[in-house]
Amino acid sequence: MISVAIEFIGTLIILTAFEMLGQSYIKPLINTMAFQSVLLAILIGILGFQKGSLELIILAILTLVVRGYIIPHVMKWNIRGNKIWDYREMTTGVPALVITGIFLTIIGYGLYQTAFYPLFKIKGGALPIILLLLGFLLIIARKNALAQMVGYIMEENALLYAGTLLIPLSFILEAGVLLDVIGLILLGVILAEEREYGILEIEELRG
Repeated sequence: MISVAIEFIGTLIILTAFEMLGQSYIKPLINTMAFQSVLLAILIGILGFQKGSLELIILAILTLVVRGYIIPHVMKWNIRGNKIWDYREMTTGVPALVITGIFLTIIGYGLYQTAFYPLFKIKGGALPIILLLLGFLLIIARKNALAQMVGYIMEENALLYAGTLLIPLSFILEAGVLLDVIGLILLGVILAEEREYGILEIEELRG
């Protein structure tokens, strides 16, 4: 029953990745990123209770607080009241981007089944690899720094997802904390650059 729940949540996480690929506005993009992080926190928490691992439970709480609340809250606080963020960040190319995402999903699944499944023997292990590829696609497809930051958080979620499934527990908590610190530092750099140089022009937001 628990394995079914884990696979279901993993599937929802992949669906949120496709929602982000097809999303043209910054605010819903941030909200979806937060929802994805909450789903990941729930998944890690379930695994933690299943394995009786305090490290995973702590990691689930950190993921919920930092990626599910603090980072999205800071990003939305920064763009509040600025009408420029109500414009589309992408006006064309969304269908092609989603199709590319489907293609990468097939590649990720095939890669896991042929190269990694014989080593790990974990049925849902392809999902974090797929998420990693979709996050990379989001980063390279967007020109706006905040949208790329969302892609980076998706990459972090993918690595943490893979870590909880495939890596020994002794490394997971340290890696999760390190990724959160790096994410907060990158967000701080982005916001500092924006304060120095001003908000991006509408044409830049349109990509």
